[in-house]
Amino acid sequence: MIEAVCFDLGDTLIAEETIIHNSSGQAITAEVIEGVIEVLETIRKGEYKIAIIANADSVGARKVIAACGLRDYFDAIIISEEVGAQKPAREIFEAALDRLKVKAENTIMVGNRIDADIVGANRIGMKSVWFKWNNRYQETISNEEERPDFVIKSLPELLGILSSR
Repeated sequence: MIEAVCFDLGDTLIAEETIIHNSSGQAITAEVIEGVIEVLETIRKGEYKIAIIANADSVGARKVIAACGLRDYFDAIIISEEVGAQKPAREIFEAALDRLKVKAENTIMVGNRIDADIVGANRIGMKSVWFKWNNRYQETISNEEERPDFVIKSLPELLGILSSR
């Protein structure tokens, strides 16, 4: 039974090409990907726990999350700089599971990167959803560790996966 949904940040919740930086190079805002708010609201109504697991610097990621109006949707925000580990390392996923108080097998990870999001989720025993809406990153699945449980091209497709679980 799925109890929690974890999301990557860049190119999963926000479009990386829309990130705006201040004069110091710090990310300060971005545009959310189409359907994000509606999907988060629906997931929240379904009483799932929700987290962000992001490879990012803390200040920039938190500024973007706040500026995009995403903060209040999440029970936990796990940022690599804060936990000292980057995806696909187990430690960053374990930090999210600990904060959410859920088991890996009851959690879905949604991300756009095979090498970070899918591999990391698969290694720890989460269900993995590859959000393949653009061609920015690796597209070749070369082994079982890289094979997602599901592939979606738009975020609302995630709701169908959750409703079937």
